[in-house]
Amino acid sequence: KKDIVDVPINNVKKTIEDSLRKTLDEILDVPKLNIIEKIKEIKKEDRSAVFLILGYNGAGKSITCAKFARYLKDKNFKPFLAAGDTFRAAGSLQLANYANMIGVPVLQIQEQKGDSCALIFDAIKSANARKLDVVIADTAGRIHSNADLMDELKKIVRVNKPDLKILVLDSLTGNDVVEQCEQFDKAVGVDALIFTKVDAYEKGGSLLSAAYILNKPILFLGIGQNMDSLKEYDKKKF
Repeated sequence: KKDIVDVPINNVKKTIEDSLRKTLDEILDVPKLNIIEKIKEIKKEDRSAVFLILGYNGAGKSITCAKFARYLKDKNFKPFLAAGDTFRAAGSLQLANYANMIGVPVLQIQEQKGDSCALIFDAIKSANARKLDVVIADTAGRIHSNADLMDELKKIVRVNKPDLKILVLDSLTGNDVVEQCEQFDKAVGVDALIFTKVDAYEKGGSLLSAAYILNKPILFLGIGQNMDSLKEYDKKKF
């Protein structure tokens, strides 16, 4: 509106398109976060970095944890997966299978409904003892109306003090992405975002909404099922 109202216009179509492109560019110009440099900084403290993965159930958190670990392994880091989704039946088993596929160690507990907070705590302790670089901790899928699960997430953050709290968002979510961003940010604070299933929805509305509301770094876009299908966010390409 600012660009086109009360402004003399010769070419209406071009003026509107240019204004829209500039607006999208501004929204998608989120703060940068270099994940590699972040890990190197934390390693100077002689400890493992801790990245906590959050999000709704069905957003693709578990496979994203594995893809993230594969990405870091390819960058010559030593990642360690913590199968903290102890709420969903076979949740931790799923991540253990992914870990096996990419050749990355994983800590899981056998019984369902186990203590996710304690498991992540043990994973961090184990990673430090083994001089591993990064703990990527999965968590149970939450919906903001489930107060018990949200409280558990707050406890996980309070006890384990993750270096980054990374919110995984499903690109197919639609308008509900606004609610998810606001609720997770209010509950524990979101440091960065990863979008999944970007290949299945080319319009990209949910990413725009999330970028506009949170203005947080977008680390990766998930564009397929393969373990190497996590791509670094590039505003221009998007």
